[in-house]
Amino acid sequence: MYNPPGYARHSSGLTVPDSVVAPVPASKLRAGIRAARTQIDESLDELVQVLAGPYRIKSIEVQVSFSAEGKFLGFGVGGATSIKLVIEPDATADT
Repeated sequence: MYNPPGYARHSSGLTVPDSVVAPVPASKLRAGIRAARTQIDESLDELVQVLAGPYRIKSIEVQVSFSAEGKFLGFGVGGATSIKLVIEPDATADT
């Protein structure tokens, strides 16, 4: 079957651009998300301590990146998969 230049047949049967990276399997991404959560929790705890002042933190935006294997790479864009999280303090939580 003919594939236009710059395109290839994916295992799904679809014709996709050559630059398309295979999707991250959901099961591997879930494991990466658990690792990311630990790092996010620790980082937020530190941020709240450092940014304590006469103001209220309304929200914090974080980009987290994952490898093609679903492994958490860190904060920022650059992995095979990136997720933007908007985290807002829970006003009902005990402080």
